[in-house]
Amino acid sequence: MDTDWTGGNESAIDRWNQLHEALADESRRMVIYSLLDVPKERRLPLPEAAQSPNVSTDPETLQLQLEHHHLPKLADAGYIRWEHDPFCVQRGPCYEEVEIVFEQMIESLDQFPETLIGGCEIFEELHEAG
Repeated sequence: MDTDWTGGNESAIDRWNQLHEALADESRRMVIYSLLDVPKERRLPLPEAAQSPNVSTDPETLQLQLEHHHLPKLADAGYIRWEHDPFCVQRGPCYEEVEIVFEQMIESLDQFPETLIGGCEIFEELHEAG
């Protein structure tokens, strides 16, 4: 399913609400995180790009969850584009909205309380490396 985001007349409040909803799930965060260091035109294979080191979900179950819930939500916000065959994802036209939030979080990890870092392998690794 190649999704083409056309935008809308959402207010800044609507966009922030969409952003919070998009980041409210680990699989969606992993998709966004996986795309951080790749060029806009590069596609990443799914479900691998959504697989969290914190949660063990079999690939078939994760693929179904991605196809029917997570990817449409991210695509509707314009954060990603995805295709079913081959099953892959790439940055969407509004990716920079989530990118800046992730970058700011990563840069500020030393200021986060341990309760928001401990148990999250990605943030633990980034915190130790920084």
